[in-house]
Amino acid sequence: MKTLSGFKADDSRRPYGADLKNNLAYLIVRAYASELIFPRAQKPPVLLVERIGAFPSSGEIRRQVKDGPALLASIRQRYAADALDIDESDGLNLVFADWRLSLRLLNDDGVTCLTVESRGDSSLMQHKTAELLKQIDAQEAFT
Repeated sequence: MKTLSGFKADDSRRPYGADLKNNLAYLIVRAYASELIFPRAQKPPVLLVERIGAFPSSGEIRRQVKDGPALLASIRQRYAADALDIDESDGLNLVFADWRLSLRLLNDDGVTCLTVESRGDSSLMQHKTAELLKQIDAQEAFT
């Protein structure tokens, strides 16, 4: 008579028995070891889709401007009062409760890079992106 582990009930002298591959303990240890050597990872596209859904982003929108520092000052003056965090180490980064923006000057040619992100609200991100692009374009009309 065989038990679930593959041993005969009276075969206590041979702990692994003759048919090792049918041994339940051996199969469990082998599965655990293979999981350590070759761990199963979630596929990157699934993680990327979850990330995009959690933080919708406009991507980098580049615009040619005549006076980049004046544009940064104008955007800062308009939005800084409501911002939770302001970082000017690399352009202008403003963080709000539900969204954030990054406006950088890329080079001396007057190219700016705008990125707008929100917390799970794609329509808010699109609205704020359009609002900021309208201000950038209006700023260029005056200079």
